[in-house]
Amino acid sequence: MTPPADMRSDDDLIGAFRAGDGSAMEALFGRYRKPVFAWLLRMAPDRAEAEDLYQEVWLKAIRGVGKYSDGNFKAWLWRIVRNAATDRARKRMAVPLLDEPLGEEADAETRLDQVADGAAVTALAQMEEAERRTFLRTAIGELSVRLREVVLLRINGELEFREIAEVLGLPLGTVLGRMNLAVKKLREVVLKRS
Repeated sequence: MTPPADMRSDDDLIGAFRAGDGSAMEALFGRYRKPVFAWLLRMAPDRAEAEDLYQEVWLKAIRGVGKYSDGNFKAWLWRIVRNAATDRARKRMAVPLLDEPLGEEADAETRLDQVADGAAVTALAQMEEAERRTFLRTAIGELSVRLREVVLLRINGELEFREIAEVLGLPLGTVLGRMNLAVKKLREVVLKRS
């Protein structure tokens, strides 16, 4: 008997999709929907752009599934996500969207999603948590592209540092150094606020 889709590994789901099981790809969509979309919301200039990029990412993933070799689907998918965002920024021929601070619209929508997840918390605690998250999100948005993408791949992508190095095509030491610098800069911002 085949285990339910949510219990199967990414590679098992890819194999099932290649064999014609469309529900296997739907299971992968469900598994990675929140972290991928949250990352795109923070990197795109507005929600519409993030939604457009999200669709583009999954179309590329579906079309490229034949080129995927068993191993690490999560890192493969995050490479597609990052490349799609970078390509879109280049096409706009403006300052790369990864350098732009977070928009208030993205902050408000994401904050509402995150607050809804903590339904057991009192209204006051929810407001305080939303304020902290907005502050942190804004602080992350002010980091350079290089630092921000490492932080967001770690937080939203839930990638290990070696996977981030693979996605970005960088040595592990460089990724760790960028994360260390990002943490120092974020700590400075938090201390200034206190």
